[in-house]
Amino acid sequence: MLLDFLSLHLLLAADESPNFLVSLFSSFALYGRVALGIGLVIFVHELGHFVAAKTFGVKCEKFYVGFDVPIRIGPIKFPRTLGKFRYGETEYGIGIVPLGGYVKMLGQDDDPRKQEEEAKRIQVESDSDEPEESAPPKLDPRSFPAKPVWQRMIIISAGVVMNVITGVLFAALAYGYGVSYSPAVVGGVVPGGPAWQAGIEPGGKVVSVGTWTDPEMHFREMKMEILTDGLENPDKPIDVEIEYEDGIRDFQLVTQSRPEMKDARMIGISIPNVPKLASTPYSIEGSIASEIFTKEDAGSSIIEFDGTPINEQAIVPGIPFFDYLYSNPGKAIALKLRRGDGSTQEITLPPQPAKSLGFRFKIGPIVALVEDGPAAKAGMQIGDVIQSYDETSEPDAYGMASDLVGTGDQETVNVVVKRGEGDNAKMVELAIKPTNSPQTLPPNQSISGEIAINAVGFAYQPLPVIDRKIDMAKDTEQDKDNEAANGETTALQPGDEIKEVQLTGSLPADEPLNDERFKAIVDQLKKGWEITPISTLNALMETVQMLPEGTQLKVIANRSADNKVIESTLVVSADDRYQFERGIAFAPTESIQQASSVGEALSLGLKEGYRRFNDVIRFLRMLPVGKIKLRHVGGPLEIVNIAKNEAEKGISPQLMFLTMLSMNLAILNFLPIPALDGGHMVFLIYELVAGKRANEQLEFRLTLAGVLALLVLMAVVFANDILRHL
Repeated sequence: MLLDFLSLHLLLAADESPNFLVSLFSSFALYGRVALGIGLVIFVHELGHFVAAKTFGVKCEKFYVGFDVPIRIGPIKFPRTLGKFRYGETEYGIGIVPLGGYVKMLGQDDDPRKQEEEAKRIQVESDSDEPEESAPPKLDPRSFPAKPVWQRMIIISAGVVMNVITGVLFAALAYGYGVSYSPAVVGGVVPGGPAWQAGIEPGGKVVSVGTWTDPEMHFREMKMEILTDGLENPDKPIDVEIEYEDGIRDFQLVTQSRPEMKDARMIGISIPNVPKLASTPYSIEGSIASEIFTKEDAGSSIIEFDGTPINEQAIVPGIPFFDYLYSNPGKAIALKLRRGDGSTQEITLPPQPAKSLGFRFKIGPIVALVEDGPAAKAGMQIGDVIQSYDETSEPDAYGMASDLVGTGDQETVNVVVKRGEGDNAKMVELAIKPTNSPQTLPPNQSISGEIAINAVGFAYQPLPVIDRKIDMAKDTEQDKDNEAANGETTALQPGDEIKEVQLTGSLPADEPLNDERFKAIVDQLKKGWEITPISTLNALMETVQMLPEGTQLKVIANRSADNKVIESTLVVSADDRYQFERGIAFAPTESIQQASSVGEALSLGLKEGYRRFNDVIRFLRMLPVGKIKLRHVGGPLEIVNIAKNEAEKGISPQLMFLTMLSMNLAILNFLPIPALDGGHMVFLIYELVAGKRANEQLEFRLTLAGVLALLVLMAVVFANDILRHL
């Protein structure tokens, strides 16, 4: 009856959703591929031990992927295996615990409790005339301990060797299929970041970073090298070589930590977009792009803007277009598209109207300068605060960005800055000569919340301090009621510093922010968006652009003049300015690296294997000195999660993951920890040098300690995996 009920339930579910069975089968197939891939890595490791042992005549009693340990929970006893069979003298099987595998050789057991029993089991009667007490025990010639030391060394190391070989072969096979990757080209430099300060311009191709050189470098490899080198030597500059059309330029950059993750290092080079609309979604709902583009435009390439054709043969074809787009936020741009069917379409992309909270924000101090850039040459210094520029006598943080971002063709920008504090403060006039440095990212799209304008070469921090009220802004009815009841205004005033913003109601059902992708942002707004170095004013104002007009936000601010905390209500309203972004979803840059011959595939496989091998070595080198945090470590659950994600992308990403897993397994198994292959090798090296086996009691204690340490480590990484996904 129960079986009939379950069958009926599945039929009903399938009836309700025609794709149910397809989805169910896809899930089984996906996890089957994951299990097969991880199992294959374990299998070849144990196969190395098995083949080497058989070659030297060692009897192998068991060959298992997974561990066949007894598991009992109360009265429930689980089977030890998922399946097993015997062929010849060896039992082959799949253990119930999928955390590794083993080959059980005669006379060798990793369980220290069974070592004494195993030692007695391989002893045979001696033919020696010596007294029984003094004669060394004769060992079964097919037992592991009976073999010469050099043979046992080969048997122990064979698993690691097999993992290294197959890791290279996995990568070679992946390159035979073709590996999709994002090339390490400079699409943009993060405003205010190390690359921006060094004057790195978009349009180049990174060919060397740190110790890694590759003319076809992947962006992922560049990022990993920077991250690892930054963790190892956070204060030491990293060497970067970038190839431009006019030659190679050398840079030395000190990595910068991310505000939300201090040990994550970066240099501020961003991956380029392609001047091409994504297939889906091709625009952000509610944006000007969603009103202009249609489904027929999805996946279209932009081949011309305002009469300027895009050179599709350039290293980064989109540089001129993105520079034009972000340097002219208030201008309608005529675009010519080439659709997927080969037809062309001409459209005009209007500017994207901005939204505001009814206030302008103060300009903070200068926080970064481009080395030998326009502002630095004019005498600007870190800490200067801009008071005016050209004809603008009352500048604000976001208005200045819009005004100066397109000044590359202007002869001079006259700036007055305040330098110093208190009685030592003075006004300094500077004449900045802008350059045509491409602005391929919006000037407010930074990591630490600063605004950086490439043409003039300075970056400043926008302050959450109200500079003035916008003429069109009005006090809300709630503020008026509070003023009438309390006899004092709760409306925000110039000089008030906003500390927290909170969404007071719910958003309409059809608003873009209700999309699951923005859930974290909406939750933060509902809980209360506290302005911090992580949740910056820039990020808040970008979120405001996605809120519908009329949305009410509760604001908590400090009024330093009266030493008061003010609680007010602001309404999202239309602004007379424009955004840098217009809501277009651009396609990322992707290339395919495919070997043209078996030799090239093996060469690329060796290079990939070396990279992954070296990554693990560097990781282990940083571990004892505390440069690696627990969140950098993944256990079995995280391995399965990553394996699933890579398998979803296709066969090549999965093979590349198996290369990484193979190198990890090879190195970690060869660490000098008793109970691991590396621990056995240490004992064998001692035996080779000393001419005799290590003290059995000492070996027993060390092996027991090694097993306990591994069990503790396993518990920690399991707990870490679980907490990571809570």
